[in-house]
Amino acid sequence: MKVLHVVTRRNVGGIVRFLECGSDAVDLLVHGTLEPGEREAAWAGPVAHVPSLGRSVRPLQDRLALRELTATFEREAPDVVHTHASKAGALGRIAARRVGIPAVHTFHGHVLRDYFGALRSAAYRIVERKLARHSTVTATGPATAAELAVLLDAPVDVVAPGVSLPTPDPEARDRWRHGWGRPERVALLVGRPAAVKQADRFAAAARATGYLPVVAGASHVHGALALGVVDRIEEVYAAADVVVCASQREGTPYAILEAMWSARPVVAHPVGDVEWILNDAGLSTWDLEGALRALRDPDRRADFGRRGAHQVRERFPAAALAPRLRALYASIV
Repeated sequence: MKVLHVVTRRNVGGIVRFLECGSDAVDLLVHGTLEPGEREAAWAGPVAHVPSLGRSVRPLQDRLALRELTATFEREAPDVVHTHASKAGALGRIAARRVGIPAVHTFHGHVLRDYFGALRSAAYRIVERKLARHSTVTATGPATAAELAVLLDAPVDVVAPGVSLPTPDPEARDRWRHGWGRPERVALLVGRPAAVKQADRFAAAARATGYLPVVAGASHVHGALALGVVDRIEEVYAAADVVVCASQREGTPYAILEAMWSARPVVAHPVGDVEWILNDAGLSTWDLEGALRALRDPDRRADFGRRGAHQVRERFPAAALAPRLRALYASIV
């Protein structure tokens, strides 16, 4: 069975990490063009670039992208098209329907509520409801799936992610912390430069509780040491004492999964599927300062870290994702 995956752009982030873990179920990765300031994620398998496909709404370019996607599907003749992210999800599913190919769309989060203004959100919901009638819809966590089922008036299955990171160099922690001035405690936020991530709120809470705030993924954050995109993110996790997710909205944040894999305690706002991921291996609360103060105790940090590392390997093994996806495709075909 041949499966094409379509992403709006192949940037460093959770969607590509998801696909890396399920790469045995990706026969071709079709991607658009990066936004300014983004870095392209490495990908070992076959790829096809659709230059006109991009994140921003541009009617003329979007029409061209739809034609290019349709031509790609006709040329490659896959058995299933699997789309990810809003723009690739809309155009990819329309193109798949034109060619007569079954389509799957995975929501790794969503922008159908509390993200844009009321009118724009309502328009997106109308479009997504129509698309859901002609495709299989999945989400990466149960809370997101339940919310989408109501918003779309359609069934939404859960395809849990997998996670795996390389083992960091044993000297990485000391090397990074030496470069940061040997701080007593480090709080880390990993995320792209978007207002919804609330990096400024994170930085203020970390400074107020005696941590050096470090942000990976963004280059400019007021009051924090901003690293930009980091090639060996496993080393930055190793150098941190606590990982924080201060997002106003999330789906199934990969930064939390990776922090747990790295045996780092997590403090996170209770949004999306955060509590489902954390279970009892971190603190889910709106009170970032209170949680960070509670984790000034190194023994408590170590306890959360051990629990998280055990649970993430048991519940989200990378090796389970590709077979899970292949089974989904077989059921559709």
